[in-house]
Amino acid sequence: MKRIRYISILFLIAASSYAQQNSQYNQYIFNELVINPAYAGTKEIINANAIISKQWAGLDGSPTTQSIGIEGPFTNKVGLGIHVVNDKIGAQSQQSIFGSYSYKLQVNAKYKLALGLAVGASNFSIDGTKLTTTTQDDPAVPKTLENKILLDAKTGLFFYSDRFYAGFSVADLLANVFKNQPYYVDQVRHYYLTSGYVFDVLPKLKFKPSFLFKHAYKSPSNIDLNAFFLYNQKFWLGCTYRFGSMFLVNESLTNSLKKRDALVIMTEYNVNDKFRIGYAYTITTSVLKNYMSHELSLGYFIPGKTPIKKMNNIRYF
Repeated sequence: MKRIRYISILFLIAASSYAQQNSQYNQYIFNELVINPAYAGTKEIINANAIISKQWAGLDGSPTTQSIGIEGPFTNKVGLGIHVVNDKIGAQSQQSIFGSYSYKLQVNAKYKLALGLAVGASNFSIDGTKLTTTTQDDPAVPKTLENKILLDAKTGLFFYSDRFYAGFSVADLLANVFKNQPYYVDQVRHYYLTSGYVFDVLPKLKFKPSFLFKHAYKSPSNIDLNAFFLYNQKFWLGCTYRFGSMFLVNESLTNSLKKRDALVIMTEYNVNDKFRIGYAYTITTSVLKNYMSHELSLGYFIPGKTPIKKMNNIRYF
């Protein structure tokens, strides 16, 4: 219990140092609703997805995340989605629910552009019974369970064809509105830029390189470089190299915060036209290299009016 309390204090200190605050996902490359509301409805079929993640397994107080999302077309041009997240780190926890709306524009015969907006609310909690301090009756540390519900919004763009996609999104749009909340670290805006393409290598083998650039104000930028192979439209296998970027880096950060490198080995299997399962194993190469991370995802395509076999990009992104 003492270790849990001390590690909770450690994470609170890290948060006050403006580390990136939003949940970390690895398998966003198969379902980008978790980072971009404009993604809703782009598969043109109802898509349900669940993710369970454990970062730095074996470290007391390390982050755990569970999320459930469902998105699909409402009309030919409108997509809708809902995303629910339960995130816990040390003595802190956050439960969020967001509804997404996207509007699709036909750019030409090949490309579409989706404009997205998500609105929702988050319940932030701090369990003061799991915290210890060096100063008795520290007014900055709660003694009981404290809760605060805050509204928020996200927006994004998603440009895509059957093989290519590019997206840009901004989360925590209301970060500047709800400031100086007692016991809570101020939220900051998060920016996501991503793109990828699917190449034919052999008749039954495809190659999908992609990247994600993620930045939050006053924190180090992160870059994911992804490389995946798809065999026989069934089995995905690949990896992600994640590293801190010197671009837009706050020079006041310590070197340990700038160099947050990791190697993620991922696989996803399309069991059939409807059901899929994925797993990601993360090897941290920085200060937490002795603790590995795990992420499991389950997905299901809900049958509708559009036959699944006609959706060329349903397994690509």
